[in-house]
Amino acid sequence: MRPIPAGFIQTLILTVTDEMTVDFGELGAVHPVYATYWLAKHFEEAGRKIILPFLDDGEGGIGSQVEVIHTGPALPGMTVTVTATFTAQEGRRIHADMRAVTELGDEIGHGSTTQFVLPQTRIDANFEALRDRWAAHREPGK
Repeated sequence: MRPIPAGFIQTLILTVTDEMTVDFGELGAVHPVYATYWLAKHFEEAGRKIILPFLDDGEGGIGSQVEVIHTGPALPGMTVTVTATFTAQEGRRIHADMRAVTELGDEIGHGSTTQFVLPQTRIDANFEALRDRWAAHREPGK
């Protein structure tokens, strides 16, 4: 992985959809506003954009931590901009601060993400090992 410059910023711009509102499945729809779990997804996506330009061939990233402090609502149809700012690199661990703002200029959330940069073959091998364990667990008579 190549070094990430201090203060490197990436943005993710999205439009809130009805699908992104609070609906807990078993418990049903709760609030007709942008859900915290979607904000977490978008924080992780913006954090990934921080590492992509700096990965070497054969490297991949995997999320390991997302902190979300959801401070305000956004309605379906509103544009939200998530800004990811690189804050630190500790070996292969990459940290970024997150901030989400609506088109009205209201901050609706902030937090951080952490990702690990590893050889993609190692990431793939870990997933394959998990698939193998799960398949063995599901076999009849086991």
